[in-house]
Amino acid sequence: MYNIIVLRTILQKVEPYLMLDYNYDKERKVKKYFIVFLILFINVLFVSSEEISGFKYKGISLKSKISYNSSLNKWTKGCSGDKCFIKTKGFGVFSDYLNTDKSFAFTTDCEFEFITDGKFIGYSNKDLKFYNIKYSSGSIYKTELSYEDVCDMLPDYKVIKISEFSTNTNSLKIKKGWGDLKLALFNDTNKTFNNYVFSSGNAKFEMSIMSGLVVIDSPGMIQFSSKNGSSSENPWYVILVR
Repeated sequence: MYNIIVLRTILQKVEPYLMLDYNYDKERKVKKYFIVFLILFINVLFVSSEEISGFKYKGISLKSKISYNSSLNKWTKGCSGDKCFIKTKGFGVFSDYLNTDKSFAFTTDCEFEFITDGKFIGYSNKDLKFYNIKYSSGSIYKTELSYEDVCDMLPDYKVIKISEFSTNTNSLKIKKGWGDLKLALFNDTNKTFNNYVFSSGNAKFEMSIMSGLVVIDSPGMIQFSSKNGSSSENPWYVILVR
């Protein structure tokens, strides 16, 4: 149903541009087609940001509703609990949630959230951590998921602690094996990782909206580094995939 709504929205956006007058010159037509494809591309990115390759949990999309049932202490999608919230875009890249009357309810300080087994889970890119988000008496409380919790939640991922990287070279060797290698970086240090991304000159991989998760298709050297360059506060981390 959601895909149908998205498709209808996209068609409504591009319809004015499809009403081409073939008396226009070629350059005018090319520009119109470019605008159409640009709109489609942006919408595809928006939709796909909710579903991550290799990640079994579907993210909560903008304008979606979630509920908290205080008697069961569980979160669900839709408005079935005694407290209902609507996701909206918050400050920067963070997620905010509104009450049903559109007043502000809370912010997660996370970029990606999903619900599993009645738990409301958020992921912070700067922390490289998952959080269990709890609601009580009108306030939100977050508790970090432990390394064991993350391993249990992501059984098909190899979860790597930041402390596992060499203190001399900031590198780590990993054997890929058959099929894609799914990696999740787990921050067990007091460092933050603002604007960190994966990059490589020879390995093939796929990133996600969660900056510490990556799916590696082929061996090579993959770098996890800040967009602002390397420094003592923001060093590079190198993963050597064999």
